Amino acid sequence: MDDETREQYLKAVYTLTEDGGTAKTTDLARRLAVSPSSVTEMIHKLSEEGYVRHWPYKGVVLRPKGRRIACKVTRKHRLLERFLNDFVGIKGKARHDQACKMEHVLTDEAEHQLCRMMNRPQECPHGKSIPKCGRSVECSECTGETVPLAELREGEEATISHLASKDRDELCRILSMGFVPGAGIRIDKKIPMGGPIIVDINGTKLAIARDIGSMLLVLRTR
Repeated sequence: MDDETREQYLKAVYTLTEDGGTAKTTDLARRLAVSPSSVTEMIHKLSEEGYVRHWPYKGVVLRPKGRRIACKVTRKHRLLERFLNDFVGIKGKARHDQACKMEHVLTDEAEHQLCRMMNRPQECPHGKSIPKCGRSVECSECTGETVPLAELREGEEATISHLASKDRDELCRILSMGFVPGAGIRIDKKIPMGGPIIVDINGTKLAIARDIGSMLLVLRTR
């Protein structure tokens, strides 16, 4: 069994059982668009490998080993759906299908950056909870060492962490300027009397308003 197939099955079991109960063969077949016999064969393999527990005629639940994988893949899928919906404008089945393709190749680091970029969303577009990332820190502590860009002094360098804004249009506008998580930035000059901040981002000099500088949260590098 290849990793992608395993992840798809475990994610399907997770989705069908996250509110309790077991995942039935017929429900899995419908969700995965495969035959019930194919589901029975795959569930048998997953059970032998220790990913699920299966009771004939009753259903399937995840074992801890399977739940860890299922949570990670489900998290990536729901974050991607949130991103595709809010930032790219892809809706409905096309959004779901695209997220299904991307979830298997999205690295853990990219998932972390995506989460921070979107200000740690709690739900996907369907209203389903996005599983926690499993890191050793709480969401509220994830960006605890960040400071607003506007607080940096001239000559200071930093790495962009995320944007503290709930306005999707505003987020898209600022991101399109190159202020994306992980980008390096340096303060060249701060114009007095509330004037703009001149920054160098990846070799390009830009003048940004102070209110944008307050929304951009960064990690000091030196």
